[in-house]
Amino acid sequence: MQGKGNPDVCIFVVEDDPVMSLLYRELLESIGVTARLFGSGEEFLAAFSPAWRGGMLLDLRMPGMSGIEVLRQLRARDCHLPVIVVSSFGDVRSTVQALKLGAMDFLEKPFSNSELVEAVQTMLAQGRQDHAAQTALQEIRECMATLSAREREIAELIARGLTSREIAALLAISSRTVDVHRAHVLDKLKCSSSVELATLLARIP
Repeated sequence: MQGKGNPDVCIFVVEDDPVMSLLYRELLESIGVTARLFGSGEEFLAAFSPAWRGGMLLDLRMPGMSGIEVLRQLRARDCHLPVIVVSSFGDVRSTVQALKLGAMDFLEKPFSNSELVEAVQTMLAQGRQDHAAQTALQEIRECMATLSAREREIAELIARGLTSREIAALLAISSRTVDVHRAHVLDKLKCSSSVELATLLARIP
């Protein structure tokens, strides 16, 4: 089931119609995108790994678990894979449900090859952006974990715009001590200024 694309980035196809699944795979592999096929939502979720990268083509109506329920399960697992929901039974209600559950697009069968290719390429671009953002956030959290309790406290006060003198008065310590902690914080978080520190902390949910 592997294509010619990057083995670390894949389009996961969840479709109960085997003929349709093979068409998806042939089209995706023709543009150099790796495809992995699943015949049901249950099969996909049983194999799912949070480390998967790329995107997902998800059929809306399938025997057993529906596409909407698969989306609910993915959101419960904090999955960050971008998803295109596909169905020949598309309607306003299901489209709204899918989008509320995080689907980035909705394709109604029949659609042209060019429509699917364009949607997949957009999805892969979104997936790369999301992965980069998640990686950066994880790096920030790892750096934050190296701070002592006092350093974190001072970091948050610096990010709020307080001066060393104001922080010293608030914490009942000397300005010199605050400056020492400030230097350690900037070094550990790889920031060159208080503004950069404030920007970095603002990125943490």
